[in-house]
Amino acid sequence: MILPENGGHAGDHAQPFHDILDGYFTLKESVRQMMARHDLSWAWMLLCHAPVMEIDGLAPDAPVPLHLRDGYAGLIDTMVLTVTRPEGEAAEVSLLGTGEWRWLDVRANTALPADIRLGEPAYFTGFGLSSRPIARPLAAAEVLADLPRLMGDAAGFRPFSA
Repeated sequence: MILPENGGHAGDHAQPFHDILDGYFTLKESVRQMMARHDLSWAWMLLCHAPVMEIDGLAPDAPVPLHLRDGYAGLIDTMVLTVTRPEGEAAEVSLLGTGEWRWLDVRANTALPADIRLGEPAYFTGFGLSSRPIARPLAAAEVLADLPRLMGDAAGFRPFSA
């Protein structure tokens, strides 16, 4: 992870930005692609209203079927993620966060699997550490504007990691 010169902590020089995660990939793969696109080593992300799907036996790089007969559909209502990515284009990212999600079908295990797949592209805002200027910058106040409202009802939040 790239840390600020003269010590400091991860996030001290993070740039606020917004972007769209590609749909149809696992959340982890979509975040990895975004991190590589912006050359980020660390990011804090706020993801809201992201459709997700879980299909047993579907490989992470397999195309998404046109129907969801053998799987589950759901929605991430709110998720706050911290992401780290070691150096290198194809480096594995690590996601750690908390959030609130729901499944549209009744299921025994309501946890969000580590290999959860985005059902559609998803908009997010966040802060990131990059070795170059962020392509879609915005003011930090825009990133944080909805946070008090979203976190005000965090009692339903559950941990997530991938």
